[in-house]
Amino acid sequence: MSPTPPESQPDWQRITFIGLAALLVARVLLLVVSPLNLYADEAQYWRWGTTLAWGYYSKPPMIAWLIHAVTSVFGHAEWAIRLPAPFLHTAGAALLYFLGRDMYGGRAGMLAAFGYALMPAVILSSAVISTDGVLMPFWCLGLYAFWRLRSGTGAWASALALGIAIGFGLLSKYAMVYFLIGMVLTLGLDRDSRTALVSWKGLGAILIAALIFAPHMAWNAAHDFETVSHTVDNANLGGPLFHPGNALTFFVDQLGVFGPVTFLALVFGLFVVRAQDAGLMGRDRWLLCFILPVLGIILFQAVLSRANANWAATAYPAASVLVAAWLTRARRNRNLWFAVAAFTFLAVQFVPDLPVWIRLLAGAAIAGLLLAWAVYMKFRPSGLLWFSIALHGLLAIGFATVSLLPVQSSTALGLDNALKRTRGWDQAAQDIFGIANASGATAVLVDEREAWHGLDYYGAARTIPLISWRRYGVPKSFSEAQPLAPPFDQRVLVASLHPGMRPMMRSEFRSFEPAGEIAVPLGRRANGCPLTRTFELYIASGYQPQARTPEWEARFEGKSESAPQPCPAKDK
Repeated sequence: MSPTPPESQPDWQRITFIGLAALLVARVLLLVVSPLNLYADEAQYWRWGTTLAWGYYSKPPMIAWLIHAVTSVFGHAEWAIRLPAPFLHTAGAALLYFLGRDMYGGRAGMLAAFGYALMPAVILSSAVISTDGVLMPFWCLGLYAFWRLRSGTGAWASALALGIAIGFGLLSKYAMVYFLIGMVLTLGLDRDSRTALVSWKGLGAILIAALIFAPHMAWNAAHDFETVSHTVDNANLGGPLFHPGNALTFFVDQLGVFGPVTFLALVFGLFVVRAQDAGLMGRDRWLLCFILPVLGIILFQAVLSRANANWAATAYPAASVLVAAWLTRARRNRNLWFAVAAFTFLAVQFVPDLPVWIRLLAGAAIAGLLLAWAVYMKFRPSGLLWFSIALHGLLAIGFATVSLLPVQSSTALGLDNALKRTRGWDQAAQDIFGIANASGATAVLVDEREAWHGLDYYGAARTIPLISWRRYGVPKSFSEAQPLAPPFDQRVLVASLHPGMRPMMRSEFRSFEPAGEIAVPLGRRANGCPLTRTFELYIASGYQPQARTPEWEARFEGKSESAPQPCPAKDK
């Protein structure tokens, strides 16, 4: 009698790639049918992509290069500009599958890939074009290549891939520096990493990265380190340097970036898994070198000044692998499930732009389902992964549905405020440049960065210059690069969004006459107040820029012009 064949293992790679391919198709289709306008940063990156360079005002060049490549083939529609995003994140998820497989096995690799592809930040980032989305696949490639170099399985191919990942990552976003910090930490904590890096292959990887990044730094040197200085400005360390309340905000934000269940599992895992497994394994420590420094640095930045929620996003590729590994090997833990359910309910209460009743119902429903699933899974921690993936899948469906809703439906759900930045720019551009042409204006002047970028993209066919007023007399954003100067200052159509700016703008013109307004409806707030983007229009001439002295600033303190009346519903 022949021996019974061993039970076949699931083909984790096949399952992973089929799932990622289906998700990619859905995301591309959503881009094609989405009615949402580009928001300001996307329009800015598109503008950069119309002229290739080794650097731009506030970011390295990779995002502009990608947009240029795609729009050269598919044109300049919104979906084409955003098209790289889902492909980049799919590539990142695939690389995390290989990393998880090599470190912990195929099942952990599959869960890491799906956990990353469906984490809330990636759901959003797959529908827009952003520097985070461009950076992530290079970060994931760097992790995989470094692990193969460390384990001795990749030879010179891994060294080449590591150098390319670091170099292109730095050309995508300076946050790739955190990866270098992680590599330095592994030198002290992991003997195999030290052996891999202190070698000809390690030196080769660093040299390749330096060669790739060098032209960008040469460009910066030739442009007064424009990109680097803007990055330093973003730290915003000029005021009081202690804001302890921001620490809570940071942690709440990360629940929304990585997902409440997975982020809490990461935090609790540092204690629960360590207690159960008698210490962190070498592989775990290696991954933590690319997680904890990012979270620690951004938390420190938040307490010093401020930190956007996405600034810690690079912690989560490695965290996706680590959480998958921890929860698949951890023993039953009833307390972990109850703690995650309770904190998940609380986390949902901090979701912005949703009515209170929706947050309460959603939080209670998620916590209840989580506990019911815990009973079914007999409190095995691996069930948390499946629940998180399913929850994020529902979130992705919800996000897609909301982005396609007509204004009437999003108003009924109280979601207009969350969508306002991606609405109405096409209508505003048509109206403003129509009036500018009819009035014989020599330029259109705006007083907000977002307005400049929105009108720039949706008014791309204009024949009249679009200029952003320099509030501080010198450029403080890419939108302010072009000054208002002859001959464009002869008859200016001012399209102002900010009542507090108008008295200052008026002081710089001999003539500043009202010319009506343009009100673009964007829906309603949850309290019933209308959401409107209102441009007050003026015809201005005789431009005489004023020195930004303390005396000049003091003249306008507390002053405004044509401020809108408060909505009565706000007082209810």
